[in-house]
Amino acid sequence: MIKKGIIWTLGIIVGLVIIGCGIYIIRQQQSYKSVVHKKSKALLTISLDDILLNQFFDKWQTAPKGGQDFAKKLTKLKDNGIDIKANVFLFSLEDTTNNFYAFFDLKDEKQFLTFLKEGLEVDSIENNVAPGVNYAYQDTNKIAFVWKGNTVLVGLGFNLDKKKDEMIQLIQSDTERVSIESFINHPSELTRKSLRYSAISSKNFIEFDLKGSRIEIAGELQSDTWNFPQEYLVRELVNENYISKGWINFPNERLKTALKDMLVDLPISADSIMAHANGNYVDIEVLKNQVVQTDTIINYAVNDNFETVEEKTAYESKVPNVRFGIRGDESLPKFLPNKLFYQWFQKNDGQFSILSTASTIDKMQAKYTKTNSLSHVAIHLVDWPNALKVTPILMLKAIASDMDLTLKVAGANQLVFQGTIWDYSHE
Repeated sequence: MIKKGIIWTLGIIVGLVIIGCGIYIIRQQQSYKSVVHKKSKALLTISLDDILLNQFFDKWQTAPKGGQDFAKKLTKLKDNGIDIKANVFLFSLEDTTNNFYAFFDLKDEKQFLTFLKEGLEVDSIENNVAPGVNYAYQDTNKIAFVWKGNTVLVGLGFNLDKKKDEMIQLIQSDTERVSIESFINHPSELTRKSLRYSAISSKNFIEFDLKGSRIEIAGELQSDTWNFPQEYLVRELVNENYISKGWINFPNERLKTALKDMLVDLPISADSIMAHANGNYVDIEVLKNQVVQTDTIINYAVNDNFETVEEKTAYESKVPNVRFGIRGDESLPKFLPNKLFYQWFQKNDGQFSILSTASTIDKMQAKYTKTNSLSHVAIHLVDWPNALKVTPILMLKAIASDMDLTLKVAGANQLVFQGTIWDYSHE
């Protein structure tokens, strides 16, 4: 009897596994009937069934309040009146991708409207913006909806408020849509990871794979216009007691222009700095400890002879311990700032200039090593100060505690992207 009981139990378990696998496979196949625009230039694939199996976002109890709020918002997305399949395929019509669209079947309009009003709290709902077409937009979450009959078009990304007419045209043009299995060979390759970005013409991609308490990131980028060196000299950065650290080489002129554009709004000589930073390298370290800086406040008063006199008052303040490393020519140091938000002290050892908020920088012995990595960044998001309002980092901090990303040169015209993002449960 005992043996029969064991056999029956094992049989039931095996049967449930087979049924579960069958349902999973069927849902995968059904998702390949999803449609995209036939002129799509990029695809963003979200493998929802795989994400639910990993349940990455169910670990929000250990995250900061922002992460808990995010998890609560996710629960509101369940009853939305839309038929969401195992995989969601979002498409972009732009060469430079700023937003994506996805078509869904509308199964319950009343439930969908409740979801828009109460779940997402959309800014407005406009009825009959075109014959039979309705429109809703939510600026906070950068999301827009257009629906007609039993079809919904969802838009995600930036400047969607300016894409209203395009979305209306997309919902009205049935003949411009094709199924994923007709649009691309082997659609299952798009769904082997939790999330994947694919450029159609170049075959560049980036994949995100949920694995318990972390997200593994991998990707390949290539272009015939690139000609990257195979080896780089970089400064050895700290291994502990840091909030963030990273470096980037920019031998490519487009990378150098992008970096220059980031500096142009600061009150520094951006053109001169980039002209003399001919070593094409910048790094940064933000350490956990703070340093004390002494500054002077200048006031003016009137003395007994009714003359205006200058009064200087010294004061101390604690500031972040930050170090920048820049490789350049011998003229670079004179263009670097002595004061920008904080006081900056400088050390130069020939090819490298190092700026620091710590006055002891001249005692630091810099070390250098060779690598095939174009760039690397590591951030302890849990320690990132909320007062430092870098929006992408603060958004990621809500659900993740650490991040480590590397961009390596695999060939003169090919880069490989690798990285890991950890949630708060791994600590």
